Amino acid sequence: MARRLTMTANDSLLPLLLSSMLITLPFETISAIDLRPHIVKVEAEETHIEVINTGENTQYVAIELYRLNNPGVPPEQESLTPLGTIAQPLLFAAPMKLTLGANQSGKITLKALGQPNKEQVYRLSIMPKQILKTQGESGSVIGVQIAYMGLIRHLPQKPESRWQHRCDAEGVTLYNRGNIRQRWRNLSPNIDFNLYPNQQRQLKGREVTAIVDGQSVTLPCKRGGE
Repeated sequence: MARRLTMTANDSLLPLLLSSMLITLPFETISAIDLRPHIVKVEAEETHIEVINTGENTQYVAIELYRLNNPGVPPEQESLTPLGTIAQPLLFAAPMKLTLGANQSGKITLKALGQPNKEQVYRLSIMPKQILKTQGESGSVIGVQIAYMGLIRHLPQKPESRWQHRCDAEGVTLYNRGNIRQRWRNLSPNIDFNLYPNQQRQLKGREVTAIVDGQSVTLPCKRGGE
C-alpha cells in the first residue's frame, strides 16, 4: 500500500493518505481531526491528549501507537512498528476507539509502564473509519483513508543533553552522547534538524554556528583535531 504525505513538518500533526495511488485532496477534507498538543512529552505515569473533531460530521476513529525506529529522518522515510507486536512495551494508549460528534473532543491516555534508558519516540495514529471517495487520474473512483500522526517523546528519568563534535576532512561530525534529542537550529548553511541519542550527523564547512536547545554555539575547526 503506497503512502503519501500531505504535511511534511516532522514536529507537528502529520496527516497521511493511505491509498493505492498518488492523489490530491482539498485541505478542508484532511483537516477534520486535530490533536492537542501535537507533540507530547511523557514524563509522568499518565499523560493525556485531546482529540478534536473540527468537522461537521461524526467521526469514528481508531487509535494505535507505533514505535518510531528511525527518529530524525524526513516523515516519508519513517519506519514504524505497531506496539502490539513489541514484547513488554513501556507505553500504551487507551482507548483504542473514540466516537466524536461534530466539534466534539475526546481524551486519550498514555500510560507509562516504565521509563526508557534513553528517549524513545512514537507516532500516535488517529484513523477515522470513514473512507473518502475521490476521482483518480484515470477517472476511476478511489477509496482513501487518512491517518493523523502525533509525535510522542517518552523521556528517561534523568534527561541529559550532551554532545561532541569532531573535525575531519569533510567538515564537522556531530555526536549525540546524551539520552534525549537535541534541537539544532539556524545552522550555517541554513539547516534545521533534531539529533537523537547515539545518532551522528556530518556537516560541511570549517566553522559551524547554530542554536542548540536554545543556546548559541560556534564550532570552529582546525585541521587535525576538534
